[in-house]
Amino acid sequence: MSKTILARQPDGTIQLTITVDKGLIQKSLSKFLAEAIKEVEISGFRKGKAPKKLAEEKIDKNKIYELIIQELVPEAYLEAVKENQLKPIISPKIELLKTKENEDWEIRATTCEAPKIELKDYRKIISQALAPVKLWTPEKGDKADSEKKTEATQEEKIQKTIEILLKNFSFSLPQVIVEDELNRSLTNLLNQVNSLGMTVEQYLQSSGKTSSQLREEYQVKIEGELRLLFILSEIANREEIKISDQEIESLAKASGDEKLSQQLSDPLQKEYLKGILARRKALETLASL
Repeated sequence: MSKTILARQPDGTIQLTITVDKGLIQKSLSKFLAEAIKEVEISGFRKGKAPKKLAEEKIDKNKIYELIIQELVPEAYLEAVKENQLKPIISPKIELLKTKENEDWEIRATTCEAPKIELKDYRKIISQALAPVKLWTPEKGDKADSEKKTEATQEEKIQKTIEILLKNFSFSLPQVIVEDELNRSLTNLLNQVNSLGMTVEQYLQSSGKTSSQLREEYQVKIEGELRLLFILSEIANREEIKISDQEIESLAKASGDEKLSQQLSDPLQKEYLKGILARRKALETLASL
């Protein structure tokens, strides 16, 4: 049995402090020790046949603890999620707070749910903002005679729709997901820089930015992308936009990308692609209002 304390932060971050019963720890410890003892080789004894006490002295307890963590922590986390009826959208950040032998263990799992967004009358807001505007330039002569409506292109409408969405619908972003995406993006950048044979210092010098400026620039970009993602996901739900398996398969076939076709055999990848297409369809729907 595990006990859980749930704490919600103002930005939507969720912290689960989970106490894992020492009985479960001991049971798992005994199992992994027994398995490890079978592999211990001590001079004068056949493999796995040395006295238990002597064999345990040869075993790296840290490795045993790692196995216990791998076995019990995911199970305890999923139990806590179910118990508190949570719907996390990212993998948890796990911290070991207390792992003493013969005592209960304590871990902290940090995650978040999708933020709640008040969309108001989003269709009215967007349709009014996208209404054809009247343009006038001095070259046209008399203003009263030259006013006319100018229709924007679809791509211009899409970009304008994005601006409207980000301007009109504000909400708190869980910092745990921002940090998660930020670290991933910076790691990808670092890998790209290294592949070019450059150091981070050389890259920063060539870009004329400090590491703090680069991180801040990436954070602003990521926060905008996340806000748009959550807004469009909510609108796709409101509009009841569904992407069928057939649409996904047609897309893969049309792209001619074998790697994409292989990814569709993974249910998680398929749902991920459906989410992308649903958000794109929601954006195109709004841009056409």
